[in-house]
Amino acid sequence: MSRLFQAMVMCTLPALAAGPRAAAQPPADRDAGQRLYAQHCASCHGSTGRGDGPAADSMRRTPSDLTRYAQANGGVFPEARLRRIIDGREVGAHGSVEMPVWGVVFKAEGNGGTGDALARIDAILAHLRAIQERAGDE
Repeated sequence: MSRLFQAMVMCTLPALAAGPRAAAQPPADRDAGQRLYAQHCASCHGSTGRGDGPAADSMRRTPSDLTRYAQANGGVFPEARLRRIIDGREVGAHGSVEMPVWGVVFKAEGNGGTGDALARIDAILAHLRAIQERAGDE
């Protein structure tokens, strides 16, 4: 099994193991976003979002530093763009095949509707918005 495949499995297995019960109540707050981030994103992007998760070394490209999106966008958090990237169904494989298409995973975990997937993505976005660094933060 390739290291890339192992990293992808590490990212998606916890999500699939959670099953439909975890999706019964769509998350709407930052705490839920933080839990979803830890479950689905931290293995690659790291617990603080800096791209230094335990699976990062096995990837061809270093995962993005998720704490600097607003800083790189003139202080504005690019929510619509990040929503499309996380969802993945509108963005061809997120720029690389290493990041799972979370919209599909979240839809499968829920009741099969896109509402659950969108609620989960919104919760993750709330968490990402909260961890953005401002100019001068290091």
